[in-house]
Amino acid sequence: MKETVELPLFIKGEVEHGKEIGRKIDMPTINMVPTGDALLLEHGVYYSRVYVDKQVYKGITNVGKKPTVKNTDTVNAETFIYDFSGDLYGKEVEVELLEFRRPEIKFKSLDELSKQMHKDLEAGKKYGKER
Repeated sequence: MKETVELPLFIKGEVEHGKEIGRKIDMPTINMVPTGDALLLEHGVYYSRVYVDKQVYKGITNVGKKPTVKNTDTVNAETFIYDFSGDLYGKEVEVELLEFRRPEIKFKSLDELSKQMHKDLEAGKKYGKER
């Protein structure tokens, strides 16, 4: 059983190269390797804020092992950043996880994954507006 980790929680680190699967399905993400308490989080999708070069963006982050596209024991954090375009490879970024959306799921295909990611992105656009 995972420990309870309080949110908000920050994941800080350098943006690493991934397999660019998000880019192929028109949802580019930044990849980071979480450490510390972030490794204790329930694997899944979180509403987030992203801090890049003194700017703040809305984001949606998956923390987990990417079971649909990768067979690994390594926990990864992948974040889609709303209203951002640019290259962040090698840059230091902070991702603030705000609220849990749903558990990580292994989908039967990339098409199923893409459909769910689009639903998550739509929900993320609305997150915080009702508060």
